[in-house]
Amino acid sequence: MKAFTFSLDRVLRWRITSLKMEQAQLEKIRFSLEQARTESGGLEQSFSKAGQATSGCALLTGADLHALDSYTARLAREIELVRLRMVSISAAIAKQMLVVSGCDRNVRLLERLRVRRQAEWQTEMNRETDTQSGEFTSSQWLRTKRDAAESGEPD
Repeated sequence: MKAFTFSLDRVLRWRITSLKMEQAQLEKIRFSLEQARTESGGLEQSFSKAGQATSGCALLTGADLHALDSYTARLAREIELVRLRMVSISAAIAKQMLVVSGCDRNVRLLERLRVRRQAEWQTEMNRETDTQSGEFTSSQWLRTKRDAAESGEPD
């Protein structure tokens, strides 16, 4: 009997490759979210430092206060933009996770089919081996009987 071959093996390999590509894309998106979080943390730290800068100064002019107000307003806008980007990236992560889970499901489906087909092949191979073994045993028994009959020996 010939060796086991899975007719959908190329499809399975393609789906595994596709799954790996989608997982890499997910990791890339997750990395961009982590970068946005780091950027947000830095901006928030700058914002709090700007607020603390005025508490230690005794002499502040109107221009200093105006510059500080403009700076904190810009930081607040940037923080909000980064938060919006983080929301967008989080949505992209959720969407990509659905794609990855679909690819994973397709791979697992073909892998289970492969296991099932291999088990069927193994069962058929065992059945064929048993048949051949039985035929061999019967032919040996008949040969022994024939040889015994030819030599005139009783059973």
